[in-house]
Amino acid sequence: MKKIVFFCLLQASICLGQNAQVIRGPYLQSVTPTSVLVHWRTNVPTASRVFYQAKGKVLEKLDTNRVTDHVLALNQLKPSTRYTYQIDSKSFVADRYVVTAPAFGSAQKVRIWALGDFGDGSASQKAVMKSIEAYTQGNRPDAWIWLGDNAYNNGKDEEYQKNVFDVYQQSFLQNLPIYPSPGNHDYGGKHDPSFPPYFKIFNMPSEGQAGGVSSLSESFYSVNYGPVHLVALDTEMRESSGMMLKDGKGEQVDWLKKDLAANKLPWVVVYFHKPPYSKGSHDSDIELDMKSMRENMTSIFEEYKVDLVIAGHSHVYERSFPMRGHAGVNETFDASKHVVAQSIAPNQYVVGPNGQGVIYVVSGSGGKVGGQRPGYPMKSSVYTNNTIGGSVIMDVSKHRFNLKWIQSDGVLGDEFVIEKK
Repeated sequence: MKKIVFFCLLQASICLGQNAQVIRGPYLQSVTPTSVLVHWRTNVPTASRVFYQAKGKVLEKLDTNRVTDHVLALNQLKPSTRYTYQIDSKSFVADRYVVTAPAFGSAQKVRIWALGDFGDGSASQKAVMKSIEAYTQGNRPDAWIWLGDNAYNNGKDEEYQKNVFDVYQQSFLQNLPIYPSPGNHDYGGKHDPSFPPYFKIFNMPSEGQAGGVSSLSESFYSVNYGPVHLVALDTEMRESSGMMLKDGKGEQVDWLKKDLAANKLPWVVVYFHKPPYSKGSHDSDIELDMKSMRENMTSIFEEYKVDLVIAGHSHVYERSFPMRGHAGVNETFDASKHVVAQSIAPNQYVVGPNGQGVIYVVSGSGGKVGGQRPGYPMKSSVYTNNTIGGSVIMDVSKHRFNLKWIQSDGVLGDEFVIEKK
């Protein structure tokens, strides 16, 4: 009798597994040197199972709890190692894999893709994606950072499905770690992090497991990836105290200062949604969120010697000089006072013993494109473009930081290099 019951339960389990269809993912979260979270969604509740392998050795992770939104942690992995994986099957395919992050302290060169304001379902969005596919063929990105406004218009779950998962799944989501930050559209115009589906869809490494200081908040966190320290901030969250990032104080800012002070890596990239400097589709001279970011946050970036601050929100590409001490409106910028850089050639900087200024990039044309406000281009800008979409590729080694803006037509629109001895 027991054998019959077991056989029936086994058959039921198999049938449920066969009937379940993957309707989202898989996609990769919180990738560290030794772990990864594999996410996916099924149309009916089912157990979660992942097979994974490196160098032919097949391992299995199983959670028998039946759910539709699946999250499985693969642990005890090796740094900088490629693992192919598959859901509920040992039929591995070449493009479903994860490469773990470099070991902490590694100077290994890494390639990071930064994309902002992209999930609008437009032809431009798809062209930007295709341009990166082509440009990185044979040298894929190692990590992917999102600059907010990831799914238009209100960051709804179905908008993420249609304009993000359905677009990027095959080419990138199943094999490229995402470290996202949210924008105003992801919050649906609100400021309460308990509201957006964003925080249910993604898991951020908020406990310091990916490097940096533990934030214990999925709104802001940091990642050590090879020689670069990545810091994701949230311009939209209002804390219980009423403070926001733009105020230059509060829980998020306190954490940021601790995290930047503790960093030992040679390069620091801070990213978030609303930029302190822009004259594209948004105006940092008059829009209070951006104006306050400039007035209250840029001095912190300068104090802790941040190399690059990159944001979205404004649907253009803008890149500033290395700057210090400019917190006023556009007309107050004075290159003789505010540019801090040692150039060896156009767009090539060498950081001396006294450091250099912070470079600010707006890359908000990953889908949405265009717009300009009075005063465009900014006096502090080295290069701008508001006529075509694009996204950013960063190649970072111990002594060299190379940023390229790749247009949706495949043209290299802008590039600069920073060298540190």
